[in-house]
Amino acid sequence: MNKLYLLFFSFLIFLFFQIPILKDYVIDFSNLVKNDFLAFKKAIYEKINFFSNQQKEINRLTLENKKLKLEILKLQAIFERCKDFKKFNLLDDSNLYFVKTISYAALPDFSKIYVNYPKEIKTPKGLVYNNFVAGIVVKNYGKFSLALLNSNPKTTYTVMIGDKEIPGIFYGKENVVRYIKKYMPIKVGDIVKTSGLDGIFYKGALVGKVTEVIQKKLYQEVKLKLFYEKMIPDFFYVVEKNDTIKKTLRRGNGDKSN
Repeated sequence: MNKLYLLFFSFLIFLFFQIPILKDYVIDFSNLVKNDFLAFKKAIYEKINFFSNQQKEINRLTLENKKLKLEILKLQAIFERCKDFKKFNLLDDSNLYFVKTISYAALPDFSKIYVNYPKEIKTPKGLVYNNFVAGIVVKNYGKFSLALLNSNPKTTYTVMIGDKEIPGIFYGKENVVRYIKKYMPIKVGDIVKTSGLDGIFYKGALVGKVTEVIQKKLYQEVKLKLFYEKMIPDFFYVVEKNDTIKKTLRRGNGDKSN
């Protein structure tokens, strides 16, 4: 019985497709569906390409944005240096050697830096910013040298305090002057300068101002407010000889000792 129905139904389909009008309609409908499908497929493909190209453009712009941000940071660093350089006094003195900072020597220690000083160092050399003491240069590595700023505990040099030029030794990081004779009159506000007697600095480079006087058993010491406390060092002079420099520097720099 089922085979009979199947045979009858197949015969009806055969007759259906033999009718010209119906046959044309079916073919037209089939072509319409096919065309719609192809159009839909093309639209999907174009959308995929569109979003793919958009993602590529987004990736390109993201990469370009990162590069631009890096360039901006570089320009900001250059700008900061130029801003600092505007305050810096360029001096033509054979006893001084102009240097700039290369990098910190050992982060997170900000008290050690490398400067582009290419000469041999047998004994420490003074490091000054205009006429303000910044630290000492202690070791050469070919085209650059290691400098210890005033904030380093190994930075030491001889100083004199006040108008009476009372001698003492400055110690970095703590910003103190020690081994001052007990009977020497020192008061808060006295100006501390380099003595030049240790061969590191010339006489009279400005170190700081006395903020506290501390009495010890055998001697007295003072704490200082330093004149040079810049956190990001840029430009300096290395003191190669410690004579005839003081007057040259003071002509180009406001003296804070007054």
